[in-house]
Amino acid sequence: MKKFIVLFITLLSLTACSKPSLKQDNTSTRSSSTSTVHKKSIQSKKIDTSKKYPGLSLMTIPSEFRGSWYRSDEFSKSARKLVITKHLVNDSVVYQKTGNIKLDHNSEKQNKQYAGNISIGKVDTINGRSSLRIRDVLGSVDIIYMLGEFKGQQCLFLAYDFGDREIHGALFKKADLAVKYRKYDFSKLK
Repeated sequence: MKKFIVLFITLLSLTACSKPSLKQDNTSTRSSSTSTVHKKSIQSKKIDTSKKYPGLSLMTIPSEFRGSWYRSDEFSKSARKLVITKHLVNDSVVYQKTGNIKLDHNSEKQNKQYAGNISIGKVDTINGRSSLRIRDVLGSVDIIYMLGEFKGQQCLFLAYDFGDREIHGALFKKADLAVKYRKYDFSKLK
């Protein structure tokens, strides 16, 4: 009798587990189509660059960084697009600090005050290369895009400001180049 009860409970739990997975499959199909619609609505949505934040002013990104750039990684056979415009990196509006403001991601007040898809930017020179440093407004790690050339092609070298500023990758103007060099070890470059 005990074996029957254990078997019955096991079968019941397997049946219970299989029904939601069927539901999830249908949901993921619906979610996928909803996601596509959602992405289209985000792209067509006008991004407000006129919003004011205390201690920040809208940054004008230098023209040499602007445009569509493509990046890939060793596990992908396609490229991801990064679009830099006059005031945006992808859909994030870029501001620069004005004055002596200290931003703290632990501050509840600042999290409300600086809500939105905004970043802090700074143009700099690193190892003789023009660079664009971008980070989330209340974040602590900069993503660094350095102008450069790789095998005769214009690119943006990608680094993170963890202290070493080591080059981790490159973004190219053409998607096929990003895929071609996806397995290259850019950390060899200085």
